[in-house]
Amino acid sequence: MQILVQSKTLSITAALRAFIERQARKLSRRGERVQAVTVFVETVGKKKNDVQSAIAKMKVSLPGRDLMVERRAQDLYEAVIDVTARAARQIRKTKERRIQFKRSWRLPSSQGIWEDRLAEVREPART
Repeated sequence: MQILVQSKTLSITAALRAFIERQARKLSRRGERVQAVTVFVETVGKKKNDVQSAIAKMKVSLPGRDLMVERRAQDLYEAVIDVTARAARQIRKTKERRIQFKRSWRLPSSQGIWEDRLAEVREPART
């Protein structure tokens, strides 16, 4: 898994890079094949009514799909933690959708079961 850390407005220290890489490695434990993770971090000028000045964006490359997640927070480390948690939830949802789709297309072992159910739907039982 490739981990790339980028920034527009600030220089990335070794401690921040190590923290982001440690957080990004957590995504590979989710059971999906994560190919690459790109993390964009930036700070925006604080406005009087906006306390969230740090932005973290994470792009996760999965086979056949790319996920993009963005979070704002007061602190840069907090933003990275939030974006990692959100990306993990998105990976889990993607995996569950894929599994559910595969399960919905399975055929039963005997076709007679479906024919009986279809007959019940077409002609409801009279009581």
